[in-house]
Amino acid sequence: MQCVEAAIKSLKIAVRFDISFLMPFLRYAGVGQGVQFFPLDKEVVTIGRSKECDVKLEDINVSRRHCQVRRAEGGVYILEDLKSKNGTYVNGAPIQHWNLSDGDLISVGDQKLVYKVER
Repeated sequence: MQCVEAAIKSLKIAVRFDISFLMPFLRYAGVGQGVQFFPLDKEVVTIGRSKECDVKLEDINVSRRHCQVRRAEGGVYILEDLKSKNGTYVNGAPIQHWNLSDGDLISVGDQKLVYKVER
C-alpha cells in the first residue's frame, strides 16, 4: 500500500501545472443544434451570420458581422458591437464595448451566448 501511495504522490508532483489561465469560451445552445462551445483562442473572434465569422448564427436578426470578442492585455476579453442593425446586449443592457465577466449573457439577434471561464 505504501508503494501505491508513493506512486500517487509522485504522479501528483509530475502532473502539476499552472491553471491560473484557462481559455475562456462562449457557450451556445441553438434550437435543434444542442450545446456548442466556441473557444476564444484567437486575438479576435467574430460573431455573425456570415460564413466567414468564427461563430456563425443562423438568425435573420443577426448582422453578417454583428460583433466580436477581442483579447486585450491582462487576460481581459472585450465584446464589441460592429455597428449591427439590432445591437448587441450583455445581461439585458445594450453595449458598444463591454469587458466580459464569467457568466455574462450575450444577446445577438434572438440568440443567446454565455461567456465562461472555467476554473
